[in-house]
Amino acid sequence: MSRDERLFDKIEAYLRGKLPAEEAAAFEAEMSADAELSRQVRAQRIELQGLEWLVERDLRTKMDAWEREVEQAPTPLRVSFVRRWWVGGAAAMLVLALFGWWLLQPRQTDIGGPQPIVSTPDPATSPQDTPVKNVPQPPRKAPQKQPDRIAEKSSPKPPVVTKPQPVTPAPPATDYPALAAAYYRDQDFMDASAAATGESPLYGQALDRFKSGNYAAAEKLLAPVIKLNPNALKTKELLAHSLYKGGRYDAALPYLRELAASKDKSVAERSEWAMALTLLHRMPGQKPLLDRVLDKITSRPGHAFYRQADELKQKLK
Repeated sequence: MSRDERLFDKIEAYLRGKLPAEEAAAFEAEMSADAELSRQVRAQRIELQGLEWLVERDLRTKMDAWEREVEQAPTPLRVSFVRRWWVGGAAAMLVLALFGWWLLQPRQTDIGGPQPIVSTPDPATSPQDTPVKNVPQPPRKAPQKQPDRIAEKSSPKPPVVTKPQPVTPAPPATDYPALAAAYYRDQDFMDASAAATGESPLYGQALDRFKSGNYAAAEKLLAPVIKLNPNALKTKELLAHSLYKGGRYDAALPYLRELAASKDKSVAERSEWAMALTLLHRMPGQKPLLDRVLDKITSRPGHAFYRQADELKQKLK
């Protein structure tokens, strides 16, 4: 099944409410972050509603046709029913007449035949006066020997011992956060950011907080600057990485998506790689979006993070 078919099936399952709650929430987050995916969902919802309307209209047309056929054919059914009732009644009357005739027939008390002859024994030859003759007894047969059944009894078979089949251990589950931590290196992002010029004075203070591990303080210093100057790329990049290091991956993702579309090639390439690592923390729910980001990076061999993205892509297969 191609990727487009899997995406089509997933959108249809989402529209029909068949996705689990967690996966549906992840899919909605993906739609809010991907305008093209949101457009595909709207288009497929319109197609699905149109198809359901056509099916409903066709079913209603067939039901109307069936009702008209039933209304036009009541007379033959009634005639057939009356004919079947008349035949059944005649058969029942015939059975009752035969049964009454059988009841009126006379019953015989005997079955005929000669009467049994009762013979009276002659007292002269009564069995009491008849002497008993010595009748020789028939020779008794010697008891037959029972066949030796001991030999017939088979020796008990030893129980069959079945060796347990070796259980193939299941492959260990991928530790996505650990994998992201292995690929994230501060020098890949912050060294370039440290040399930024033309940024707000708060940028340097926020960078110091970031390097000391106080990511919440860095975020507080940078958030007002972004509101005043939304085009400050270095400030926005530092804010995105402060959110990432603070574990706020969903909040960092929109900033990284904006930076990935920047005309500054170095900022864009760094942000694409950072976005891939951020999505890695949201696996497996964000796998389709992560696959698209990695495919985009590996489609350009001159990308600054081509080797890392290709290696990560192979590990996720």
